[in-house]
Amino acid sequence: MIRKTFIIWLSAFLLFSFSACSGEKNNDLSEKIVAVEVNSNSYLAARTIKDSLKEIKEVSTEEGAVSLVESKEVDFVVLDEFKSAQYIENKHKIEPVKVLNFTMDYCAYFHNNQELLNKFNSEILSLLEEGTIEELKSSYKTGKVFYPELKELSENAPVLSVATDVVGFPYTDLTEDGAIVGIDIDILSIVANRLGYNLELMVVNTDEAFSLLGEDEVDLVISGLVYEEQRDSFYDASISYLSVAYYLHSRG
Repeated sequence: MIRKTFIIWLSAFLLFSFSACSGEKNNDLSEKIVAVEVNSNSYLAARTIKDSLKEIKEVSTEEGAVSLVESKEVDFVVLDEFKSAQYIENKHKIEPVKVLNFTMDYCAYFHNNQELLNKFNSEILSLLEEGTIEELKSSYKTGKVFYPELKELSENAPVLSVATDVVGFPYTDLTEDGAIVGIDIDILSIVANRLGYNLELMVVNTDEAFSLLGEDEVDLVISGLVYEEQRDSFYDASISYLSVAYYLHSRG
């Protein structure tokens, strides 16, 4: 109950912050320094306001960027909504103050199977409308794996073959005993189960995953992937099953 209350409070706080900050002028950041982990999605988010800042300070790790804000060596750090919730819950001295006009929208990729793509998209729309994906997001913001309840299927049910890469929490990750988990896997498991498929996961690197998909050796690829136009000429992207927001955080 405490965790659920915390997530509800945090969501309300972020919405309030967005309303309060959405009318701010860019020049209020002109003397500010933002720390961000280099070569990360947070870095891409920070670059959308680069011209409004005094400096983007590139740091090798996310923890290092957060530390610089806590020690007041910089003004802000950029974090996505999952990391934001985790750092705040773990008592780090930061707070979200401004939502950035930047989101990462995650999708799955298919090849030569429009029927399956249409079914997948339909189920994703249902999960979004039901609030199931928001429930999953809330669970992962606490740093916990969700493990959705699934109906039991026959061993003779058709198999959905999926290639996935381990890109890290909360999207795809490995447990200590080698099981692959994450919000992508949960969403995929629910969709496959509703469509009557047993799920077969093949863990490979991203390049190999797309190679397998291109040769029609798997049905789809999912692993924290965002839409990329260059892939669109050969593969078919699903609708976005997950949108992740990014925030500026100051010292709390």
